[in-house]
Amino acid sequence: MINGSRAVGNADILMVDDDRLNLAVAQKILEKNYKVMTARSGEEALELLKVCVPKLILLDLHMPGMDGRDTMREIQKNSVWRKIPIIFLTGDANPETENECLLLGAADFIVKPFVPMVMQSRISRTIELYELREDLESRLEEKTQLVEKVSLNSIMAIANTIDAKDAYTSGHSLRVAVCSEAIAERLGWSEEEIQNIHYIALLHDIGKIGVPDSILNKPTKLSKEEFDIIKKHPVIGNDILKDIRMIKNVADGALYHHERYDGKGYPYGIKGEDIPLCARIIGIADSYDAMTSNRIYRGKLSLENVIAEFENNRGTQFDPELTDLFVGMLKEGFCVHRTGARVGDGDVESEEKEAELVKESGELLNKIIAEYTAGIKNEASIDALTGLSNRSHGETNIDMFLHNRHAGALLMLDMDNFKAVNDTYGHIAGDNAIRTMAEVIKSNIDEKDIAFRLGGDEFVILLAGITEKEKIQEKCQDIIDRFKEKKSESNWGRLVTVSIGVAVTPFDGRNYKMLYHKADKALYYIKKNGKNAYAFYDNGDDMTEINRTGKDLEHIRYMIEGRMDKTDGIFQVEYEELKTLYSYISRCVKRDGEKVQTILFTISDMNNNRTDNEIFENAMAALEVAAASSLRMVDIGSRYSSVQYFIILIGTDIDNGRMVAERVMKQFYKIHANSNIVVSYDIQTMISGTNQNIKKL
Repeated sequence: MINGSRAVGNADILMVDDDRLNLAVAQKILEKNYKVMTARSGEEALELLKVCVPKLILLDLHMPGMDGRDTMREIQKNSVWRKIPIIFLTGDANPETENECLLLGAADFIVKPFVPMVMQSRISRTIELYELREDLESRLEEKTQLVEKVSLNSIMAIANTIDAKDAYTSGHSLRVAVCSEAIAERLGWSEEEIQNIHYIALLHDIGKIGVPDSILNKPTKLSKEEFDIIKKHPVIGNDILKDIRMIKNVADGALYHHERYDGKGYPYGIKGEDIPLCARIIGIADSYDAMTSNRIYRGKLSLENVIAEFENNRGTQFDPELTDLFVGMLKEGFCVHRTGARVGDGDVESEEKEAELVKESGELLNKIIAEYTAGIKNEASIDALTGLSNRSHGETNIDMFLHNRHAGALLMLDMDNFKAVNDTYGHIAGDNAIRTMAEVIKSNIDEKDIAFRLGGDEFVILLAGITEKEKIQEKCQDIIDRFKEKKSESNWGRLVTVSIGVAVTPFDGRNYKMLYHKADKALYYIKKNGKNAYAFYDNGDDMTEINRTGKDLEHIRYMIEGRMDKTDGIFQVEYEELKTLYSYISRCVKRDGEKVQTILFTISDMNNNRTDNEIFENAMAALEVAAASSLRMVDIGSRYSSVQYFIILIGTDIDNGRMVAERVMKQFYKIHANSNIVVSYDIQTMISGTNQNIKKL
């Protein structure tokens, strides 16, 4: 073990614990496989990290002074340290502590006293994942550097292709880029930011690809119709560039560079600081180049006239502060026609060099777009284990979906008791369970929906365009049922189920962060109240929109199909008449092979009133009347609980069953006057053809 007071070298593990005995035990367990350095406080650990970055940190949760939580927060503030996986050490083995550790960002936790086999297993797995991530990041960095090496040439090729369409603006994009970077430099931007706006400006007119050459090169005044076509090029440019991530805000430069500070620009007429800063800068550079270039309808303006134009349009066409800055630059002698431009590490100083660059870039462009860039983008967006989108890509897609004010439902899924799968059957089985869940998700979403792995055993689904509660319920129940079916094929299937929390836009929020928060609250409620079900977010203190009727109906079906002992189920139900119904339907299913539909209605109070029994009793009475007036003579109904009503439909299919359920609900709302009371239902088909082992009561 490498002591913190000595040279730390290239240690594999930093262990932080105020107890000398724990450090000694850990040394005995780990010394054969790892180099370990130690610290007895959070403060000492932070000092050691300044001279050595290990592959793993073992961090005691409870320490005097700076405890594990505070130490981790300090570690996460450092861009290098935050990549180191952290395993918490704690003597508290309850689920709340485990959950707290994971929420803080820990990779895992180890309970004291240490069990050597468990400790070695968890540490080796975490370090293996760390080394794999480091390798992937290194390979990605190499690919990124290669992309950056050739991307500028490609951008230049595109820019020159655009300029070549307009005979009167040769070199325009390059000059706008040079001018924009000069303004950014004067604003004190970083080198990276200056380079980025240079690229944005090079592509600001890419939308002109969609404008006919006859309009771009027309020597006379444009008609209104022709000018309307020209005005579309910012939107076309945005559509082309909106998915490019390599150049930050590149689409903004194309979309907004013709907006005016007073709101009289196009395409959207936004004004002031609502216009992105990069677009306000490019707007000035674009106008400057137009003023200082010869056009067929006029010669270039003198410096005095250029300055006068900017001063006259200060605060109307142009940002006033940027105008003052740029006018100052002009008065100091700035001239884009005498300024070099960025190309890799050198400057474009001649037309010959530019022509050669365009020729070389053209050969690279198709390869990058068609092969390399597409491959990198695909690799970077996919979760390797499940084939779903990864968290970053999925959250970005949902943000874009919601930004366009689309409606939908956000489902947050968590695999119940997943830890037991890893602990009992190992991590290979755990991976199989996660892949099975992913397969179920893929089979239950449409092409327009968005699904991704949030991390670990959690997933997120955005059901695009679906806001009706009944449709969302069907989706959730389908996922629960399908997962149950798929997992039954595996030895780990008995251990794990799935719970789902639901938030709906626009009702529960219009952005991903808000929907995520509310779906998570609904999921938490489910996890605390039985699991293996789904719940909708509710504004009250509790989740009243929990739907467990599918689970209840499954329970009833098992009884009817003879898959429960006589001591289970029906004899524990409060209402005596259900015993009679149980016997009756068992005989129908066994003897006649009847097609049987069961419907379970559930009453809930939107005000979360759980104590006023009279409210629910009145509602149940109204539901009984509604059912009696809506059912056939051969149909059967009975109370199942104080807030649930159970109906059996003999000899009908599920579509007719839904029609009956809707008829009952419609009649209920006619009878019952309390607007805070709502009724939901679930329907299931009893399996009739294979029920040969139904037990008699």
